[in-house]
Amino acid sequence: MSLVPLKVQFFFTYGVLGCLGPLQALLLRAKGYDAGQVALAISLPAVGLLISPIVMAWLADREVDTRRILRFVLVGAGAALTGVYFAPQGSWLITACWVTYSVLYTPSLPLLDGYFFNHERRHGAGAAGADGGYQFVRVWGTVGYMVPSLALLFVLGKEEHTAPNAIWCAVAWGALAFASTYWLAPASLAGTARVKAPTARALKLIASPQALPMCIGLFLVFTAASAYFPIISVFMTDEVGIPQRWVPLVLALGVLIEVGYLFGLGPLRKILRMKGVMIVGLSTMALRLAALAFFPHLSTALIIQVFHGFEILAMFVVPVVFLDRMAGDGYRNSIQGAFTISITVPTRFIGNLLAGEIREATGGTTAGLYT
Repeated sequence: MSLVPLKVQFFFTYGVLGCLGPLQALLLRAKGYDAGQVALAISLPAVGLLISPIVMAWLADREVDTRRILRFVLVGAGAALTGVYFAPQGSWLITACWVTYSVLYTPSLPLLDGYFFNHERRHGAGAAGADGGYQFVRVWGTVGYMVPSLALLFVLGKEEHTAPNAIWCAVAWGALAFASTYWLAPASLAGTARVKAPTARALKLIASPQALPMCIGLFLVFTAASAYFPIISVFMTDEVGIPQRWVPLVLALGVLIEVGYLFGLGPLRKILRMKGVMIVGLSTMALRLAALAFFPHLSTALIIQVFHGFEILAMFVVPVVFLDRMAGDGYRNSIQGAFTISITVPTRFIGNLLAGEIREATGGTTAGLYT
């Protein structure tokens, strides 16, 4: 069975994040929020995210059609983003709508991962291409994340309108993602015995001696990433001096180079092994942030994008493949949801709180977050 429909789904689903991710702090600031309100709006979704990814993954493992779950997510997220745009400046409704969008949309990513691995199980590893075929599908998410930056720069208007127009860009991308779900094949595994308590099985695997050391390390890394990434756009504008309409394009350079890393994962694994890829990738993350903190210039912001792909492999590709290899049939969706609620969600909350404390300790600037 062709993987083209799934690649298209990855492209549009990650495209929604590409519209908003690089600009979320600037977007909320454009809606009249101060630094504290921005931090709160970005942090609060973590509360709801303790529930939504695991619930939707559980539904998928209980043979509720993944396509229907994705459609519900996309419609709800689009309505919530529309609410963000029309909410009055500085209103609490902005936070309510932003939290709703985040809680609904975040589970779509582990759902797509689970869909891929179920597809691979159903049709064999050869259906995905060469060894480690996940990256050849995931790369379409990378491309989808990158493309909106071009629209924001060249299509959607002047400097002062870039952040607000990012919402309409995300809504349009979400509509395309909704339409593309009708191209996907059914996701259930025919003939697979239903696993009792798939969520419990998945969480037990996360806490096993085989997975726990990796998960502890990733917990620390995701906390660091959650402290800096949501406000990297503010750092780029306030500290580096890049106009906001160019910020997505600067970050897209790293995403473009990331494509090469994804295609090169096979050779990298042969040379470094999976553990080596993670060690090099996470070390690169620390060096990139240190360079940007000590040399906050446009040239530095551009140069460090060359190594962005290694960080993505270490945080978002190798762990996903590793966990799927450990998971059994009947809880492949749940293992991705369990990882999200045990690692991604709490680190997002902790990281954002740390970001606020560091900003306050450094006089309200973003520079301290990058050291």
